[in-house]
Amino acid sequence: MRLKSFHGPSLTDAMRQIREALGEEAIIVATRDDEMGGVRVTAAIEDAEPARAAIPASATEEGSEAIDIIADALARHQVPVAIAERLLATATQFANDDPILSLGAAFDTHLQFLPIIDEKSDKPLIFVGPPGAGKTLCVAKFATRLTLGKKPVTVISTDTERAGGIEQLATFTRLLKTNLLEIEDSHALRDTVQTQKAGNALLIDTAGRNPFNESDRQQLYALIKAAGGEAILVLPAGLDASEALDMTELFRNIGATRLLTTRMDMTKRLGSYLRVAFESRIPLANFSISSKVTEAPQPLNPIMLAKLVLSILGTASGSQEKQARKSV
Repeated sequence: MRLKSFHGPSLTDAMRQIREALGEEAIIVATRDDEMGGVRVTAAIEDAEPARAAIPASATEEGSEAIDIIADALARHQVPVAIAERLLATATQFANDDPILSLGAAFDTHLQFLPIIDEKSDKPLIFVGPPGAGKTLCVAKFATRLTLGKKPVTVISTDTERAGGIEQLATFTRLLKTNLLEIEDSHALRDTVQTQKAGNALLIDTAGRNPFNESDRQQLYALIKAAGGEAILVLPAGLDASEALDMTELFRNIGATRLLTTRMDMTKRLGSYLRVAFESRIPLANFSISSKVTEAPQPLNPIMLAKLVLSILGTASGSQEKQARKSV
């Protein structure tokens, strides 16, 4: 088997390089965001034959089968028809025998991806969202990964009203031997952030806020401004599409810049999630598929999302399904 790494400004560009160099039978081994920017994809081919200049009829038939798999998956996930048609039209342009690669190209074209690389972040991360979305657990997960990576981290909780809110974080931070600060207002938060040591990661938990309530939005906006970092919107998968879209737009209006999705393991249909991503244009960051604090939310990219869509309901076949399950 011959392996080669390709780098491009986007997944679509890297895929085009792979087809030109290795042909349509190339297998995607890994994909990741490159440290220098763009996307790096490692592909493999079983033999050393030169890439073919044109797609043969057999490859076209395989591509058609891949499109059928994608269409079935989008229907099962209850993706709105208009969005499914646009994704399928784009996937058809890049169709080969791998539905994951074709669907990944469609996602790369129509959606935005901006994973949280917490160990490289030089700004405070403040987690916002409605009650019960999983913000506190996400903060604990990131704090755990940073601590295990030997990076100093301070956790701040502004969740002073909810019964047991601070206690939940306190349990985790005690085990991690990590600083936990309790902040009651935006002024204290601003002062605390400004006194933190350089190189010290800062994770800020907030109380669940009702985005449809003006007072809640104003309070949360003040905290986001005081933090001076980046606001991460945390939403559980499986919400009603219209409600989730309305929430996303309201949280974006007060400063949320990325979407982190929780409870992916408890959701079989991602149509609502894809509609939110497609219509709101909010960059997709990470996703969580476990309630274990040692398993941090995984970075999301076009190929990973394609694997999720094609594997949750078992629509991927053969080695593709095994590869998708291994990845998630």
